[in-house]
Amino acid sequence: MKQRHALAHAATNAARPSPGASRARTAAAVCMALLASPAGADVFSPGPLAKAHAALEGLSNCTKCHEAGKQLTAATCLACHTELRGRVAGGRGLHGRLAGHACEECHHDHQGRDAPLVDWGPAGKSKFDHARTGTPLRGKHAGAACEKCHEQRRIVDADIRTLVSKTHRETYLGMAGTCAGCHFDEHRGQIGTDCQRCHGESAWKPAAGFQHARARYPLEGKHAAVACAKCHPSKEDPAGPQAFPAAVAAKFAVFRPVPFASCQDCHKDPHAGRFGPACASCHAATSWKDLRGGAKERAFHEKTKYPLRGAHAAVACGACHGPWPGVPAKYRGMAFGTCGDCHADAHAGQIAKIAACDRCHTLESFATVRYEVEDHARTRYPLEGAHRAVACVRCHPRSPDLPRTLSVVAVQLPGKAPTPPRFVQAKLERPPPASPAVFWMPPAPERCEACHQDPHAGQFAQRSEKQGCAACHLVAAFSQLRFDHGKDTRFPLAGKHAKAGCAACHRREARIAAVRYRPLETTCAGCHADPHAGQFMNGKGTNDCARCHGEDAWKTTRFKHEPPFTQYRLEGKHALLACEKCHRSVAVAGAGAVRRYRPLPTACEGCHADFHKGAFREFVP
Repeated sequence: MKQRHALAHAATNAARPSPGASRARTAAAVCMALLASPAGADVFSPGPLAKAHAALEGLSNCTKCHEAGKQLTAATCLACHTELRGRVAGGRGLHGRLAGHACEECHHDHQGRDAPLVDWGPAGKSKFDHARTGTPLRGKHAGAACEKCHEQRRIVDADIRTLVSKTHRETYLGMAGTCAGCHFDEHRGQIGTDCQRCHGESAWKPAAGFQHARARYPLEGKHAAVACAKCHPSKEDPAGPQAFPAAVAAKFAVFRPVPFASCQDCHKDPHAGRFGPACASCHAATSWKDLRGGAKERAFHEKTKYPLRGAHAAVACGACHGPWPGVPAKYRGMAFGTCGDCHADAHAGQIAKIAACDRCHTLESFATVRYEVEDHARTRYPLEGAHRAVACVRCHPRSPDLPRTLSVVAVQLPGKAPTPPRFVQAKLERPPPASPAVFWMPPAPERCEACHQDPHAGQFAQRSEKQGCAACHLVAAFSQLRFDHGKDTRFPLAGKHAKAGCAACHRREARIAAVRYRPLETTCAGCHADPHAGQFMNGKGTNDCARCHGEDAWKTTRFKHEPPFTQYRLEGKHALLACEKCHRSVAVAGAGAVRRYRPLPTACEGCHADFHKGAFREFVP
């Protein structure tokens, strides 16, 4: 008894570096020393365990945390706190950055049931240095209460979430550490999750990091002073307030998609389309009234019989009026009734009515074509079905035989014959490109083979001459068929044949580089191997399988052991025998094991042994 009190007194008065941590280490040392002493049976606990460890109370449980003869180790703590193993091993979070520190430096036990297991230090939890976790708190985050962020619904670590749901204990682990992990996306997925690219931690607004100059539409001139809401309107989001975390505002600004390809996407055209969509050819972003280039000079053209519209408004005067080498400038008496008065036929005569260029092309650009499916319906080949989705170039390819460039201006001087079209040298470095697309239609465009290769390698040539591919295939899709195997072939499908896939009978042959459809055998032996090894071959050298077998199932036969199938009718005990008792399996060269059906003996001694040993042989006729 004296020894026990002396040891306890020594432990209580031992010098220690910090009150909490030293108390836990001293208690552990006392336990170990007393367990190792002869008086170990009378060891007392240095104090009740905390509520979370209450199940470990009692001297018999000491070694579950304290290895015999040793102090606490991180390994014994992590044996229970498995959610921390990965963090410690990977150096993540607070615990992963405490290498070399003992667990009991921050977590003190044996101080009573209600004593906290976390020692936040002399300043308390509110002064905890969050930078030690790897996520320093800055700006607005620095003044936020711990519970504001460390809320169970914000836990993203699956192991921590499972642990909390089972134990319902408080934890500060498992947070995402990202903006999207704590905050609602106020942009509703329009911009992504890299919030720091635009926003700082001091305040959500203004977005100091955002610069419109880095966007696909840099703001210039008067656009730079326009309020954001003028181009990015607000939109109501009824789901925002009900979400977690909740949205700050139910309305959000629409950033994507915002059309900006042309000025008309935002502005009303005061010219009502008379000058086309290329506003920048005359106007500058600095001011609507700030005209650029030759716009002032071209304003004169409004008083003539040919006001300039679209791309014509941006063409240099000399491109149409000259002068050119050997030809003086001309401003009066110029023809302009049709496109062909100035432009050469870019399609090399394939389209007869060159005067009707505006049926397909606009004044904004030659390459801007407004030829739709409805326009194609007025040709000899209206587009139907899958043809409506085919790109133009698939049917109208570029031909190397067509010219790549064409003359664009034909000049006619008064009293002289028209000069041939020539390239305009004024402000044109190279001649405009022509269209090398082929528009000539084949002689019979309604025939599929006029454009498509025959994927059947001529197997249906005779059929195609009468009805063409449309006899089987639909225009909606090549794979959609109106083909009926029962009506369109000599072999109607029935029974199991009707359930077989096409490829089971129609296989691809390398010889014709196509799937074989015809000619094909229609007999059973033409597709199926003879499992009877020729036992039922008729006089013509063929098997009449259908005599016994149907198309519904191979094993379901119409065979009966009586004429006309066989002359050996089963009677008496024979009728009760299983087939294989008489028809045994035999090995046949090249065919493997085959059940023998013929020839078979029909006399008794052919199957049965004579147990009379020939005594009645003379009675056999």
